[in-house]
Amino acid sequence: MAEKPPLPPKAPAAAARPAPAPAPATGARPAPPFKKPPLAQPPPQVVLPLKPPPARQYLHHQHPPPPGGARKQPARYRQQQQHRRGGGCSCRRACCLAAGFALLALCLALAAACLAYLYYRPRPPSFHLQPLAPVRLRLDGNASAAPALDTTVGARAVSWNPNARVAFRYGGGEGRVALADADGDVALGWAPVAGFEHAPRSVAAVAFVAAARGVVVDEAVAARVRDRYRRRQQGFRVVVDTRVGVRVGPLRTGMVPPSSSCAIPP
Repeated sequence: MAEKPPLPPKAPAAAARPAPAPAPATGARPAPPFKKPPLAQPPPQVVLPLKPPPARQYLHHQHPPPPGGARKQPARYRQQQQHRRGGGCSCRRACCLAAGFALLALCLALAAACLAYLYYRPRPPSFHLQPLAPVRLRLDGNASAAPALDTTVGARAVSWNPNARVAFRYGGGEGRVALADADGDVALGWAPVAGFEHAPRSVAAVAFVAAARGVVVDEAVAARVRDRYRRRQQGFRVVVDTRVGVRVGPLRTGMVPPSSSCAIPP
C-alpha cells in the first residue's frame, strides 16, 4: 500500500484571514471610508438688555417716516403730531391777527390825530407882563446889623388865546417875585394865584401882590439896589407856577404843571 504524503504545515493565525479580493477591473471607485458625524454644538446664548427703553421715549425720539414710506406709524404718534402741528398754526395765526389789529388801530389813531390837527390847528397862548405896580422897597441897615429889605410888589400878566375852537383851563398856583442882580436873584416873596378858564379868542389877566419882610442881603447888593431903585433901573423877575388843561368842545384833557417866567429889564 502506498504511503500517504505528508500534510502541509499550518499557517499562522494572521495568515489564516483570507486576503481581500482584488478590485474588479471594471473601473469602479472603491467606497470611501466611514467618517463620524461632527458633534452638535449648543446654540449661542442670547443676552437680553437689563431694562428695555420705554415705549413713550421711543415714540418721542423716533423720526417721522419719509413720505410714501412703507412703514406705518402708530395711531397715537400720528395724533400727537397732528395736535402739535395744529397748535403751532393756531398760535401763529392768533399772533398775526393781533399784530394786524394793533397796526390798524395805530394807523387809525394817527389819521384821526392828523385830521384833528388840521381841523382845529391848536396854538399856544401868549403872555405879556405888565409894569409892576405898586412897588415899594425899603432898605434898613446900620453898622451893627446886615441890611434888610421890606418889599411889596404887585404883578399883572395878560394872556391871549388865538384859537377859535380850543379853550384852556388854569388851576390854582402861586406867583413869585425876585430882584434881578448880577450875583443872583433875591427873592422878594410869593402870593397865591386863583384858577380861571381861558375861552377861545379872548383875553385873560392874572394878578397877584407879593410881600416880604426882613429879607437879608449883602452890603454890596444893598448898595446896588439902592442906587438902581433911585434911578429907576432896577430889574425884576416874575415866575408863575400853575396847572393848565385843554378843552375841545365836550372833551377835556388832564392838567399838566407848566411854569411861566417873565423878566422886566431895568
